Amino acid sequence: MVENNYSYQVISEVPDQNILDALLHLYAELFEDAKLDFFVDRVQTKENLIIILCYHENELIGFKLGYRYNDHTFYSWVGGVLPRFRKQGIAQKLMELQHSSAKKKGYQKARTKSMNRFKPMMILNLKNGFEIVKIYTNDSGQTKIIFEKSLA
Repeated sequence: MVENNYSYQVISEVPDQNILDALLHLYAELFEDAKLDFFVDRVQTKENLIIILCYHENELIGFKLGYRYNDHTFYSWVGGVLPRFRKQGIAQKLMELQHSSAKKKGYQKARTKSMNRFKPMMILNLKNGFEIVKIYTNDSGQTKIIFEKSLA
């Protein structure tokens, strides 16, 4: 699918090595605390994987990745867009494609987590109908905010 000079790809399985390598490179570029082995493990072991990719002129510039949380809930785990391509509606489109794909697979809810330092992601979640359902502090001392929304 092409929209506004960006092309999007939906993958519902473990990606091939070329795509996985591109995803790892983008993930490492977007997140300073990226744990590449952890990322690969999740991609290779989680059920009902849905990966949405965004390309500009054959360059992977954004992605959104999630998987089965339980029978009724899809977990949107991680995603991002390169800084020079932000504020162009790409994250919004990635989310829409992910949610429509999850709904087609029979999920009734979407769930995600964020942290206060990712304010643009929190705002995007709230603008798209997510509600804050829980806040907790993990073992590393990070405050996590859990969001959920209906896919109906």
